Amino acid sequence: MLLSTKGRTCKTMITTMPMVEIDAYFSAQNIRSELKWIIDAATNATNLDKVKTIQAELEERVVKGEVFAPLSITFAVEGKPVLDGTSRSLLSLAFNSSSTHIVGNVLTFVAICRMLGIKTFLFSSRLSAKEINQKSLARQRLAMEDVEVRVIFDDEKGLNAADIVHLFKKSALFDTVLNLPHVSESNSLCGEDGFPLRPFILQLIEETDIDSYGGVSFDAKHVKVSESTITTQYVLFKLLVGAVAGAGTQEYSKMPKDITLESGESLTSVLAGGYMNNISVFMKGWLKSLKESFVSNRSGYQLSPQVWQALGLVIHQLVKDGMLPDELENAGLLLGKLDYSKNAKHWQKCPVMELDSQGSIYKNAASSTRLFRLGLQTYFLKVISDDACHK
Repeated sequence: MLLSTKGRTCKTMITTMPMVEIDAYFSAQNIRSELKWIIDAATNATNLDKVKTIQAELEERVVKGEVFAPLSITFAVEGKPVLDGTSRSLLSLAFNSSSTHIVGNVLTFVAICRMLGIKTFLFSSRLSAKEINQKSLARQRLAMEDVEVRVIFDDEKGLNAADIVHLFKKSALFDTVLNLPHVSESNSLCGEDGFPLRPFILQLIEETDIDSYGGVSFDAKHVKVSESTITTQYVLFKLLVGAVAGAGTQEYSKMPKDITLESGESLTSVLAGGYMNNISVFMKGWLKSLKESFVSNRSGYQLSPQVWQALGLVIHQLVKDGMLPDELENAGLLLGKLDYSKNAKHWQKCPVMELDSQGSIYKNAASSTRLFRLGLQTYFLKVISDDACHK
């Protein structure tokens, strides 16, 4: 079915297809760079719980004979696809799957992908061997369930990046299930505008000489394997907050605001009062050990934002335990000497890592990114503790 409005070139095609075919026509990983910070904000425990609830409902659908409404998801096609409505009885739309972007019912789409083991931009979708063996019949039945797909496109003028962003934001307005706590920060998360912790981020960059290792990205939330940068401004912000205030404050902190600690002090005043030295010496040691790895192994966990944030939590605990600056630098050096390759055997000792279904690489086994960071913190602290015991 084709929907169009008189006087407008933008159209919507509505069709149905088995869930298993969605990945063949549409990209599960595409997200406009302008929206990456929103997706990162959406990677929270609330949304993960909602995705799991949707998954549970999907499983029930294939085993119960109850009435239910069909699932509906919406994609937009960037550029100008080719619409053919003359040569056959049914309309056809030709486009490259890499130019498609999910813009409606994001969590439903992610839930479908997680059930089928399709990798997406939101939450890990890689199935473990245990998950593959569990409920395999339910997944097979679900794969053949039809889903309604709406495709928004413009075959005359073409949709551009700004149109995709606009469609996503407007869809999120009506998609009330999607929890985006940081949407109000849209103008300051990725920009060069000043915010309270920015001077301390710049100080950390200078004192650790991060630029010599690949540099920092100021316009994205995550680094790209294809680029040279090793972290982002946003990740350094989270690292600083975690190092001073711990996990809870790190999870919910927002860039435009200074943070008042339980002591009544502001986070910026603590950093300005000498705490920055603790962070800088530790990170200086950690970076020094990984100089070659940042270039030769761009797919390793040393580029993971969760690892960087976990290091902030490690610093918080070590300082709390009374560790001095010299000892902090040595602790950073020690953790930097770990092998951060995703197939490194030592990850089997980490409580939040497990092998993937192929048994080849270690992946996040925690139910949320916060629990993943806490698990990494626990593991890193044990590495430091065990080293001290053997001296």
